[in-house]
Amino acid sequence: MLSSFADIPDEIRRRVAGGERVVLILLDAFGLKFLRRHADHPLVQRLEITPLKSQFPSTTTAHVTTVHFGVAVQEHGLYEWNVLEPSLDAIICPLRFNLAGSEIEGTLAGRLDPAALAPGPTFYETLGVPAAVLQPRRIQGSAFTRLATRGATVYGFDELEEGIRALTTAFAPDPAPRYAFLYWDLIDRAGHEHGPSSPEFEAAARRALDALGNGLSGLGDVTVLITADHGQVDVSPDRVDYLDDLWPALPSLLSQPRPAGSSRDAFLHVREGHVEKVIAELSARLGDRAEVRPAAELFDRIGPRLRERLGDVAVLAAPGRQVWLRRAAANEGWFRGQHGALDDDETGTYLAELQN
Repeated sequence: MLSSFADIPDEIRRRVAGGERVVLILLDAFGLKFLRRHADHPLVQRLEITPLKSQFPSTTTAHVTTVHFGVAVQEHGLYEWNVLEPSLDAIICPLRFNLAGSEIEGTLAGRLDPAALAPGPTFYETLGVPAAVLQPRRIQGSAFTRLATRGATVYGFDELEEGIRALTTAFAPDPAPRYAFLYWDLIDRAGHEHGPSSPEFEAAARRALDALGNGLSGLGDVTVLITADHGQVDVSPDRVDYLDDLWPALPSLLSQPRPAGSSRDAFLHVREGHVEKVIAELSARLGDRAEVRPAAELFDRIGPRLRERLGDVAVLAAPGRQVWLRRAAANEGWFRGQHGALDDDETGTYLAELQN
């Protein structure tokens, strides 16, 4: 029985093995709350919806990696936007293939073999049928994309309507692909820039639903599944708790100068022997503005790849708030929507099947 986003790869395997031709569409940040908000849309009215929980953290990196490699975050270890890369002893951004904080993508080329990020063969290499991946052209050629889509035919597109046309074209030949994955990210972007309660977020969601509703009819006898990696909560640059402002001595207790994670779920790598002190001191200074916990206790199990990357202390911001380090200031200074922690609006997702 499906209960977590992590169950989706096995569900796809089951359907493909049973002879179905399957498309999985991932609408980044369009979580269950927002799907239900658009219950009046003709496309949503045709969906049979199974509510699911996202993995923790409720982040794109954790979930897209699960889709591409077919294993849960506990196994693949790429749990957040910023993570420790052990071979470099530095915090990196895997999806951008750069050092955390860098504005330029791909700067780890020549310093890190992209294969270091791969937990094994891709989902497409093990599925045993022809597969296609369709995603925005701006990320089509990235180091992570090339790594994570081995074994699939990759199509890039600029607008979602173009991606759906490419999808229907890919399924037209005989023999056609038996599985395709389509990813769309502009709902998430609208949420980050304007907040998930904004008219801009609503418009981005509606445009995506309209494009899908108008374009998917050309797929014929294909099983169409729709999901989201996470939702979002409204945040503001005025509600950021900078941990090194609250406790100026904190940086001296960290083994990495930058946090891992992101501004809803900051992960601190702490010098040996100081974890309990950091948890106690930050808990006292933050009060009800955040929850401070040993990071390991937030996962039901931890595989070797996650263990070597995971921070020691997790700081989970209260709803509506963000946490970070001033010395590593980044997107929290302009975000109006964010995700990563344990609020229901962040973790509520689904697997929805389009009914004819």
